Amino acid sequence: MRIRWAGILAAAALLLAPATALVPATPAAATAAAPEADSAVANAPAFQLPIPCGQRWTTSTHDGHASQYMLDMVSAGGATQGTPALASAAGRVVTSQFDSQAGNFIVIDHGGGWQSRYLHLDRLDVAAGNDIEQGRQIGTVGNTGSWTTGAHLHYEQKLNGAVVQATIDGHLVPVKWEYNQHFETSANCGVSAGSTLFAQSPDRSGVFQWSGNGTAWNKVGGAAGTLFAGGAGVFATNPTNGDLYKMNGPNNWVKVGGPAKTFAVTGNGLFGLSPDGSAVFQWSGNGTVWNKVGGAAGTLFAGGAGLFATNPTNGDLYKMNGPNNWVKVGGPAKTFAVTGNGLFGLSPDGSAVFQWSGNGTVWNKVGGAAGTLYGGGAGLFATNPTNGDLFKMNGPNNWAKVGGAGQQFVVASDAIYGLSPNSDAVFKWSGNGTVWHKVGGPASFIAGR
Repeated sequence: MRIRWAGILAAAALLLAPATALVPATPAAATAAAPEADSAVANAPAFQLPIPCGQRWTTSTHDGHASQYMLDMVSAGGATQGTPALASAAGRVVTSQFDSQAGNFIVIDHGGGWQSRYLHLDRLDVAAGNDIEQGRQIGTVGNTGSWTTGAHLHYEQKLNGAVVQATIDGHLVPVKWEYNQHFETSANCGVSAGSTLFAQSPDRSGVFQWSGNGTAWNKVGGAAGTLFAGGAGVFATNPTNGDLYKMNGPNNWVKVGGPAKTFAVTGNGLFGLSPDGSAVFQWSGNGTVWNKVGGAAGTLFAGGAGLFATNPTNGDLYKMNGPNNWVKVGGPAKTFAVTGNGLFGLSPDGSAVFQWSGNGTVWNKVGGAAGTLYGGGAGLFATNPTNGDLFKMNGPNNWAKVGGAGQQFVVASDAIYGLSPNSDAVFKWSGNGTVWHKVGGPASFIAGR
């Protein structure tokens, strides 16, 4: 077979001021190990085979490809058609559509000029604009489009628009032609199974992931200090020394860095503020290598809309537009919240909620008084400052009550979850009115990706 390529209350003003830069600072003491000798591998995201964990597949190219680095992947020991196609690295879906030649295809942007492409899928499970973590199912392997004569996954990695030799699990994939295939075994053992909700046991001795059904949970990790979750994955600090670990699969955690004042997870990146607050760093995706991307900051706010940091002196808010490229977007606030595509702030006196317009330091009032804000892929939520009731923003100055008070809320990509006031149960909002369903028992802390 030849495969061809083919009710919140009254308003008040959010103070805004002229732009300045984040204060330059010295890199954190513990940045990390030296990069690998092969710069192509060292600079790439931590790509994995876009196939479920443990499966063995062949990779090859042929002269019908526009680049020798375009790969056709076929199962070496099972069904090819219908196999889940997984995101090879965390990122944002920029294309998810049908093309008469490529069939159903998806493009994921991983930041830094890196993209991955997946062609001939049977179906599309994610939409453009979705922030996804490594290992998330994006579709199923198929045989769609005129550029194929048999079921396979056409896969590419691109850097600045050019197809490059693919990196899988830290090594370059050899170029093999036609039937002289190369074999790869998938180590893409991320958190695609189960739900987007994670919790720490009451004594913080274990990390659990909700199964997505009833009140069944699976233990995926041991003792942790704090959990951080988002599109780029699930991370936890060591409760003894503050070192940071990434969950690569159930009970499979790998150290990615040392302690920090705080960490933040965007749709495709992990960031940390040095322990003394003097610099912002971004994890390279490889080992414990971090790169300095900003100076001193008070705290970090992150989500699908990007990374933001406050000025440690006056509380002004800045957006990271690139490494060491920060632009002021607003003045101080009581708190900020980031959704999949928006940035929101609660005025310093808590009397009004504002949304950043996306231009300069212009903000628009979208709600009245609130206690605090919660943002994520499922939208923006706020608590009533008097009784703690929870409201969802359905549009500017259009809020609907969705529930009562809770100890903690977390907004994941698909839903909002809450920890009861006395921390004895975890609930998921049904999406209708004020109906919530119990999904778990006692917990000390919850996190959602």
